[in-house]
Amino acid sequence: MPSCRTAITALLLLLLLPLVAKKRQPVPDSLQTLTYEVNGVPIRMQRVEGGSFVMGATPDQHDPDTYTDKPAHLVFLSPYYMATTEVSNRLWRAVMSEKEMLELSGYPEHPVSFVSWYEAQRFVHRLDSITGMPFRLPTEAEWEFAARGGAKSKHYRFAGGDISDSIGWLYSVAGNWTHPVARKQPNELGLYDMTGNVAEWCQDLYGPYQLTTAPDPCGADTGSFRIVRGGSYDEAKANCHLSVRRWYEPETSVGYIGLRVALSLPDDPGASSRLTGGAASAEKGYLSLTQKVRIKGRRLHFYLVPGEAPYYISDEISANQWKRVMAAEPPDRERGLAVGMSRQERLRFAETCSRLADKPLAVASIAEVDSAIAKGAIDPPKQPKRKKSVRSTQRSRRVRSKLSPWTELVGVRLSLPDDPVLLEYKGDANEKLPLRLVIKL
Repeated sequence: MPSCRTAITALLLLLLLPLVAKKRQPVPDSLQTLTYEVNGVPIRMQRVEGGSFVMGATPDQHDPDTYTDKPAHLVFLSPYYMATTEVSNRLWRAVMSEKEMLELSGYPEHPVSFVSWYEAQRFVHRLDSITGMPFRLPTEAEWEFAARGGAKSKHYRFAGGDISDSIGWLYSVAGNWTHPVARKQPNELGLYDMTGNVAEWCQDLYGPYQLTTAPDPCGADTGSFRIVRGGSYDEAKANCHLSVRRWYEPETSVGYIGLRVALSLPDDPGASSRLTGGAASAEKGYLSLTQKVRIKGRRLHFYLVPGEAPYYISDEISANQWKRVMAAEPPDRERGLAVGMSRQERLRFAETCSRLADKPLAVASIAEVDSAIAKGAIDPPKQPKRKKSVRSTQRSRRVRSKLSPWTELVGVRLSLPDDPVLLEYKGDANEKLPLRLVIKL
């Protein structure tokens, strides 16, 4: 009878999921991974697409001797970002510079440990204030979904495989101590050390699982213990499969517990992202990763480029978009993009778009494009087809000029290719660059 009730409940949840889930626009490939930097130390965040999964004692995870991961239950999560590695000693020091630990010296790439849940909270709050982004600890459901590989899960017992020694630093191979992060095989999402090295604090209070949960569950409402997940160098593989739960008093500070950070951004329901730059953040409030600007009946996508002076940058302007706005063909086109315009023509296009969209649009500078590429907001430009060398082009000019008097006798006129050396001194240096617009904040 209980198994029948479980099946009926799961079926009802599946029927209700379409009502809970909201239709989302696809996120560009350039925003699948975000990188932030704190005092020269990078933090790489991998996007985890939202979806549903069965959490807890699934057939690939269930151990008859454990009971805290029962009952297996359906969970729905919104999209979020998860750090690809555990917080290292180097990153900890970059954020929490006033706290020096003697045992950390000489091990900058090892995961930080001896960190209580309260200290982990201070770390994410400090990281939030430095970057302007709402970093936090992951919820227990987010941690397990990411460790299983999210929507790309291959249903491994451990994070990235069924053979624990190849994917994690556990007791059998760790030598009773931590190891540098990202030295073992990652899981399906490119996340390292989700099994082993150090266990990781989660945001949730501990409580027994319920058969039904609300979307984006956040743990128990009451209690005093905080969840720890992932196993560590101090544990055997039998105790480190992905559904195993541990819980500790939040003031616990031991050598086998550290942390990993998560991040929600405003493309996710109910989440928000602050700008970097305190004054701008206070004045502008919360902004989304992308904006859609309608110009002449067509939508142009803009992507947020974070930094001290954040801005939005658009896709490359197509030849058709140029024609719709300027009522004329662009001077040239390459791969369907509008190119060959002078600086004055580019400025007129931006002014016209600003008037039509009622937004402060401007032509993107080379520095702004380079910064957007470096920060992953847009993809690097595709390489053009290989052109003939200067020497071969000039040789062709000489041959054709010598043949021209003879070919003209029979009514054939040979066209001469442009001299690439002379072209270096003609026109605007940016004419051949694809056009992008920016919204400055």
